[in-house]
Amino acid sequence: MNRESDSNNQQRQQSRAMDWVSRVLSICVVMVLPGLGGQWLDRRFGTSYWTVLGFMFGFVSGFTALILLVKRDDGGPKQSGQ
Repeated sequence: MNRESDSNNQQRQQSRAMDWVSRVLSICVVMVLPGLGGQWLDRRFGTSYWTVLGFMFGFVSGFTALILLVKRDDGGPKQSGQ
């Protein structure tokens, strides 16, 4: 019985870790994609400011999402339906 409990606990910890990895990677994508889009616009139209604006927007939006994510997660067990 104790082995089963340990196994379930380990699976829960791994699941939680993978959840956080996916959250952080998605925030990284949110931070980088606007800059890459700005770079594409700069190449297409021969400008030089869209890349900077894109990375600035991506940084602000990604950092905001990260803060909200950390605030939302209180560390307690999640209940279904929320």
